[in-house]
Amino acid sequence: MINFIILYFCNLVLDYPLQGTFLANFKSKNNYILFVHCAIWALGISIILLPLGLFAWWKVVMLLVGHFVIDYWKCHRLYIKKNAEESQIPRNNGEPTKADFNALYIDQSLHVIQILLCLVN
Repeated sequence: MINFIILYFCNLVLDYPLQGTFLANFKSKNNYILFVHCAIWALGISIILLPLGLFAWWKVVMLLVGHFVIDYWKCHRLYIKKNAEESQIPRNNGEPTKADFNALYIDQSLHVIQILLCLVN
């Protein structure tokens, strides 16, 4: 249980404050910047796996690819049905919509599943 708490805390720190304003603002506009964000997160979690005795290369790949796919889905708003130009639906004067918040909850739930997979030896 303590390993989960450590990894979950690292997830929160790496996915929010350590990504910085630049990455947060541009990861939805540029896939390379999104990849950099995902690499920082995946490598940060992987470094923590080392002293916990849980490190494996397949976990690094799973964390990186999984985080990229999940965040791509969220950042490009693929949870909105694609009819004509619906992917460009404005966000209430720049504010997140209910769908955006739901996507955030799904995004974080999937990252928790990734963390749980890391607890497997």
